[in-house]
Amino acid sequence: KGAPGSLFDRDAERGAIVAQLEPRPGEIVIEKQLPNAFAGTELNVQLAATGRKELVLAGFMTHMCVSSTARAALDLGFRTTIDAESCATRDLPDGKGGTIAARLIHDVALAELSDRFAIIARGNALA
Repeated sequence: KGAPGSLFDRDAERGAIVAQLEPRPGEIVIEKQLPNAFAGTELNVQLAATGRKELVLAGFMTHMCVSSTARAALDLGFRTTIDAESCATRDLPDGKGGTIAARLIHDVALAELSDRFAIIARGNALA
């Protein structure tokens, strides 16, 4: 559970699961505390039980959680596809008093991941 009021606080509106995306009865839910969804969770065990080695990732934030999970997935032997349109990030400070736009952060993160860690699907590539 995250800090009170944070995006990861399940008791706060910001951290609650969106009603339209509520898990179905019996559906596995894996809560994570770190950007890498494999770290400190049962994700790898649950995926291993399926016998599948291909993943599709989507989420927030492209440069952090999506990136660290894709990188870890490669180390664990998975072939990862990222749906670029189903990921997003936020503006970040540039360390010089300015800001780097979210769109640029997103595009650069996907470019980095496409170099070795994941296939990047754009548009209707997953349809």
